[in-house]
Amino acid sequence: MAGSETGNDIGIGAQEADTDLYAFPCSLAQARFWILDQITPEDPALNVAVRWRLRGRLDVAVLQQALNAVIDRHEILRTSYRDVDGEPEQLVHPDASIQLPVIDLTLLPEASRHEERERISQIEARKPFDLTRVPNLRATLLKVGAEEHIILVTVHHIACDGWSVGIIARDMMEFYQARLRQRAPKLADLPLQYADFAAWQSEWMKADALKNERAYWTSQLAGFKRFDLSSDKPRGGTGAAPALIVGRQLPRTLTDAMSALATAEGCTFFMVGAAALMCLLHRHSGSEDITVGTQIAGRDRVELNNIVGPFINTVPLRSRITGNPSFRQLLAHMHDVIEGALLNQHMPIEDIIAIAKPVREPGRNPLFSVNLICQRSFIPTDERPELSLIDMPSVSPGALYDLNFFFVERPDGWRMSCEYDTSLYNKETVEGYLAQLQDLIDGLVADLDRPVGEGASPAPVRAPAPQLASARAPGLPDGHVRVEAELADIWVNILKVPILNLKDNFFALGGHSLSAFRMLSRVEKVFGKRISFDELHSHPTIGELAKLLGGPVITEAKGAVVMQPHGASTPIFALHDTFIYQELVNHLGEDQPFISIPLPAFVEGGAETSRAEMVEHCVRIIEEVRPHGPYILLGFCAAARLNVAVARRLIERGHTIELFVTLDAWAPGYSKRQSRLKGMLGRYSYQIQSGLYYARCLVGGAEQRRHALRRIRLFLKAVFGRKSFEDGPDDDARIGHWVVEAGRDEGGTPLPMPILAFHNENMPLGYFLDRTMGWNALTSKGVTMVSVAATHEELIRRTASRTIGDVINATFKQLSGR
Repeated sequence: MAGSETGNDIGIGAQEADTDLYAFPCSLAQARFWILDQITPEDPALNVAVRWRLRGRLDVAVLQQALNAVIDRHEILRTSYRDVDGEPEQLVHPDASIQLPVIDLTLLPEASRHEERERISQIEARKPFDLTRVPNLRATLLKVGAEEHIILVTVHHIACDGWSVGIIARDMMEFYQARLRQRAPKLADLPLQYADFAAWQSEWMKADALKNERAYWTSQLAGFKRFDLSSDKPRGGTGAAPALIVGRQLPRTLTDAMSALATAEGCTFFMVGAAALMCLLHRHSGSEDITVGTQIAGRDRVELNNIVGPFINTVPLRSRITGNPSFRQLLAHMHDVIEGALLNQHMPIEDIIAIAKPVREPGRNPLFSVNLICQRSFIPTDERPELSLIDMPSVSPGALYDLNFFFVERPDGWRMSCEYDTSLYNKETVEGYLAQLQDLIDGLVADLDRPVGEGASPAPVRAPAPQLASARAPGLPDGHVRVEAELADIWVNILKVPILNLKDNFFALGGHSLSAFRMLSRVEKVFGKRISFDELHSHPTIGELAKLLGGPVITEAKGAVVMQPHGASTPIFALHDTFIYQELVNHLGEDQPFISIPLPAFVEGGAETSRAEMVEHCVRIIEEVRPHGPYILLGFCAAARLNVAVARRLIERGHTIELFVTLDAWAPGYSKRQSRLKGMLGRYSYQIQSGLYYARCLVGGAEQRRHALRRIRLFLKAVFGRKSFEDGPDDDARIGHWVVEAGRDEGGTPLPMPILAFHNENMPLGYFLDRTMGWNALTSKGVTMVSVAATHEELIRRTASRTIGDVINATFKQLSGR
């Protein structure tokens, strides 16, 4: 190794007894990745996955020999790890080798090859490593043409960084050429191995070598607060996050302008890109204190330049954007921030975290959720007579950060990309960030003295209603008005226009192809309807576009009954039996989309469906009918109780519920939330009040007597069971299982939407019973209780439905501010 001969001579490493293994302490970077692997075992996000195109006549056997020669040259690739009293230790093995499997894609139709290439690339990138075994490198070869292959190379981060990727590619190609021509490789002997560096670093850290750096980071991170950019979906659990990479090629004119600006301002290309990213994050969040992460190569000694291993260190870049500075001022500020980080780059990130004292969350980087990398490609195109190696864009094995922006210079120019956590962000959102960042750089580079907050819209801006109303034709339905308001919001946020008139032309207001693409993407997301560029050109005003949209598209889905497909109002999804809501639908009118979801209990063979299955059934149908919210949920009796779990699940999946409507239902879990004494008094109160009500019904009219006898019969069935009766099957008894299942309460935080609760006028309330029927405990937005002159069954009939419909419509208008 510097190997086995130096191990015991200078005390750097110790040879394992009776083996050829050599034990060394781990470097700080190795220890960090080892700990991450212990927390989330075999996390694919800790992989470094690259792929290279190989053009020319390829000898697969020689290529495999070349890869094994690389493993033999770099000890870190044949190193395993073990736990010694809670500390990681690395064990260098004398040898290790890999096989190079070949997958022939030329056997597939040409149209299918690309898709299969991407699928296999993703699988290989995400296969985990076992750190107790060697080697820490694997490869797969894809044959895509007679003289064209793609090699997929994956290395665990504990053995590799970005710089190392270039070393592996260079050494592999040289070993390949040497073996092919039967000559010695033109590679200088390595003066050190990575284990030697790890041992040196361990000794260096014991000395008080970082006193000044500690003082710098203590000052830089005083009063630290974590910065997060709002996401499309709620944050879920811990562990490996699925990730994708999207990117765009930057025009040479733009990157040349960035380079020229950097030279003129005494900065670097990275500083210009970092300042622009800070500006973007500031505009989207409104935050004046933003911290992102970045990685520093850590190879500040020339003898480290040809060694494979994880030398990088991560440092935070904290910017303060106060007083709406110009881009020139922000760039100068970022110059100081980045220069300070470079001068104090040796402080381990774990120590920086300890200084910042952030609030910890399992599975998350405690300092930042956004990362930025700027680098030249580590893989220059290697063209040789027999075989050429060409770098290719990578696939993501997993997300270490919510958003990871990077600028990479390749032979064809600079590429700007973002790796994103797909459990938090939608692809169109991240693509929008990249488009906005490019526009931002273009504008700020051209005008250095432009305030960074100019045109910012950190929060949704609603176009003033009076201005919109003044240009609106009289007599338009409320749904059309809502479409116009939604469009106004979208235009204001994209065009940065403070006031809009319905007759204003999108392109006359400054819209162009890129902003039109963003606007139409957002329109499709909100309304569920795709508008083409040609249609926009022929309908370029809010008024015309609103007529073209007409309202959200309601599509058929298996298991759903679309009772009213038209209208631009937020759709109502109602749980229970088919068509019991027909009278309510009729009264709500043609502008109110209404979808009924029959519960499995009402379908033959579905009576024993579990609560979890019912919830997933409802959520699936809602998302199929309209993939994006907002939604209104409505339920009668026990279905309203089940709707609580449906609402929680939809919110977990990133959707918005505008209103939660219940018809004659007590909140799930109400009795369990009471004390023992209060619960007992409440039950007695309910039974006494119900008994008095049914007694009055028995001496009333024929309809009242039938109602009372039916309710008493059902009560007796619930107590004694159906077998005590000879009156045959009964639908209410058939669905008893799901009524119980729907009433279960899983607990959780209060629902973030108002609740509108209707109840029949004879519902027992008061006298030790909650007058909100328990719903007040399940919402943070308040409960509106409405008494309806009807029995329980009459709530879904014509007279009561008219009352309920009027109240729902009035509530809509109040919520929308109209």
